[in-house]
Amino acid sequence: MDHSSTLPDEFGLLREELERIPDRRHRRGTVHPLGAVLSLTVLALMCGHRSLSAIYRFGDTHPDVLCALGLRRSPSVATLSRLLRMVSVSEVRESLLKFMRQLVRLRGCDEGVVCVDGKTVRGVWEGGDQLRTLHLFSREGALALDQMKIESHADEPRVALEWVNRVSGSFGGLRVLTGDALYAHADLTGAILSQGKDYVVKLKKTSPNSTRT
Repeated sequence: MDHSSTLPDEFGLLREELERIPDRRHRRGTVHPLGAVLSLTVLALMCGHRSLSAIYRFGDTHPDVLCALGLRRSPSVATLSRLLRMVSVSEVRESLLKFMRQLVRLRGCDEGVVCVDGKTVRGVWEGGDQLRTLHLFSREGALALDQMKIESHADEPRVALEWVNRVSGSFGGLRVLTGDALYAHADLTGAILSQGKDYVVKLKKTSPNSTRT
């Protein structure tokens, strides 16, 4: 595996993709490039800084990150609030999908192998319940490729099927999808077969002395 890419290389790649999101501001008087601000926000969120003030502090205490992203200083909370309201979640998600594809290639990983698993997001709540998401990731590259909201553990096969039908082709052609026994689901396996592909269900031998619950 080739891990020769540097952090500035990857930061630059992230900003390059996020810069494709239209900046709807007038150019005159613009201080902070939108792509750089979005890149800083993504990196701060990855480090667990979820509030606007925490994102500002993350940038303020990491001048090396600001430099790599092309920011002269960390955007204020008011600036972050104004700029983040200008973009849609779908725009950012699409840019991040393209970024992850390129990052997998940059790191010399096989982008056709994707692992799937449901996760409960710690510290994130919606409607009184902790947020649950389906994670699609590259084990070889140690990278989360995508995530989609799920309602419950039992909802994972349906959402995995939605992902396979909608975006799996963008990952160089999905060749191997791995998951636990929950994904041996008729609809999901049927979709795999309809694309001219195969699936394998791995069965574990049960010990004669084990007790089923």
